[in-house]
Amino acid sequence: MDFSLILTMYFTLPKIRSSFSRRVEILLIVFCLSVLICINAYGSQNGGSMITVHYPMQNTAKEYGLLGTSISVQDGSADEIKVDVNGLEELTIVPERKFICFTVKLEPGENTIEISAYKLGKKIGSVTKNVFRRSDLSAKLRKIPSSFKRDYFHMKDNAECAECHALTHSEYDMKPVSRANFSSENYDIETIVSTTSTCYSCHKPIASLPFVHGPASVWSCLSCHDPDTSPKYSVLKPDNEICYKCHEEQKNKWLARKYIHGPVTIGKCTICHSPHSSEYPFNLMMSTWDLCTNCHYEKGTGKHIFADRMFTDGHPTKGKDDPYRIGKELSCASCHNAHASEKPHLWSFDVNTLFELCRVCHTEYGS
Repeated sequence: MDFSLILTMYFTLPKIRSSFSRRVEILLIVFCLSVLICINAYGSQNGGSMITVHYPMQNTAKEYGLLGTSISVQDGSADEIKVDVNGLEELTIVPERKFICFTVKLEPGENTIEISAYKLGKKIGSVTKNVFRRSDLSAKLRKIPSSFKRDYFHMKDNAECAECHALTHSEYDMKPVSRANFSSENYDIETIVSTTSTCYSCHKPIASLPFVHGPASVWSCLSCHDPDTSPKYSVLKPDNEICYKCHEEQKNKWLARKYIHGPVTIGKCTICHSPHSSEYPFNLMMSTWDLCTNCHYEKGTGKHIFADRMFTDGHPTKGKDDPYRIGKELSCASCHNAHASEKPHLWSFDVNTLFELCRVCHTEYGS
């Protein structure tokens, strides 16, 4: 029913208007306007019913930086799908089948994902979803806002996805995590894993960055994810309950030391390390300096060490060659151990005073 046409006829044909009382007239106008507003709102959020988002739901909260997304598009309705994240174009897709799956990157905090349908170069509909990425690296982002909630994909039926994907794990998703267990001549990860791991087809992007965690590199997902938990495939907390099963040597070494870094003390390894893959060595969430100063922000002001004592400027903490670790850039890790130490301030060297620490690099000051 075209309610805009009804309103047009009502205001242009006096005979129709005269047949209604004033009260009925007002009710009719309010009703038609309300319907028009609802139709416009629905069309904006649902791409005019051309685009259906199966996952994620609106106002979903996530933990990590990659979001798997599943949509369907009416057959023949669009010849191009564009995805923007926070106002920037993320990817363009040619819809060759009804269901389309893709992955987008999330920034910490609230993200706006707009999925738009185009036909012959003209935008014909769009859907917008808001997703919050929680992060322990910021005090403002540690708590999920009340308007968002976690939405666990594997806790639902998702029958439409089962048409193409196996939604339960296989025995191959629990395997030795050391690649040394596989023959380098015969083991081809792309071929073997893609045909054995049921996780791989949907979650491939999480292990696509340069530095990949051992279990993720061989798709031994069940080394960390428990299929019998609720929500399904969750990871036990705190993180070290899982991490120390493999990193037992580090556990014994760090916990025996006198001074222990906060995240190690509370067992939150994933504050600093990605459990899947990363752009940075040691699977760090950020570069070393950025990661440290994200919490210890006062150390990144340029006033670290000496500026508050005898000098105008502090000691450099980045942007210089490390004189002790040849070939590496100066960073917080040049002087401090990120996990544990026998020395105050988590110093990496066998020193007891600040002056002794300085002489590790500045040997010209003598003994």
